[in-house]
Amino acid sequence: MPELPELEAFVIAQRERLTAEPIEDVPLVHFATMKTFDPAPATLAGQRLTAVGRRAKRLLFTAEDGLTLVIHPMSAGRLTVGTKRMKSAVLVVKFASGLELVLAEPGSKRRASAWLLDPAGLEAELSGIGPEPLDPAFTVEALAATLAAHPGQLHATLREQRAIAGIGRAFANEILWAGKLAPFQRTATMSDEQMLALHSAIVITLSEAIERLVPLSADGLVGNAKRGHAVHNRLGEACPRCGDVIRRVSFEEHTVYYCATCQTGGKILADRRMSRLLR
Repeated sequence: MPELPELEAFVIAQRERLTAEPIEDVPLVHFATMKTFDPAPATLAGQRLTAVGRRAKRLLFTAEDGLTLVIHPMSAGRLTVGTKRMKSAVLVVKFASGLELVLAEPGSKRRASAWLLDPAGLEAELSGIGPEPLDPAFTVEALAATLAAHPGQLHATLREQRAIAGIGRAFANEILWAGKLAPFQRTATMSDEQMLALHSAIVITLSEAIERLVPLSADGLVGNAKRGHAVHNRLGEACPRCGDVIRRVSFEEHTVYYCATCQTGGKILADRRMSRLLR
């Protein structure tokens, strides 16, 4: 699933392009993808986008009349900008020059979502989402406060959108590796030094990823192959920092990747799901 860096890189790379000309039409809207029907997507025709932005894992496209098209790609959604439409397209916004913003979702499942919302509806849709981790107001003290309000294991808390916006499975792995923090450490047991290390890892990891991904986002959201993770999805490879092997703990919905030498004092974490498979 695209996370904050991929989405923010898309916004930076595509903002000027998508606000340069009026929308001609919204020629394709899959009924299972569009979660609102009034106002109709066709309302966007003839308008320019005045803003392209992001909140958490949602992309926001605001039109001249104040309506905002919200797109949440979810795990399988692909977002491209160009003149070649994918066969699996579920939402298409066509501009005057023929340029198209296309949300596609291969396969039969429809998890990607889109809404067309007025300002009040947008506020309601985004309510309850936690602070943006790259906002200047997200200080070490703010991080400590949000972790105190959402106690739990570090990896799970980083992925909790009500605690911190935009971080998912992949960048939770990357951040904890960068901060040399154990994924299952309880937030309540963190020292001041660990809190500082976590804050620094969040800001640096996300910022560097955005900078790396912007040049790769000229045609749309960056795919898995180009994300350049240090530990995520790198089972069995050498840790870029210490050379130890990258390990994992598998769950039903996600996988934690970590370096035992860097993050857990050499302790290899039990992977109970894999143990069950081997019985």
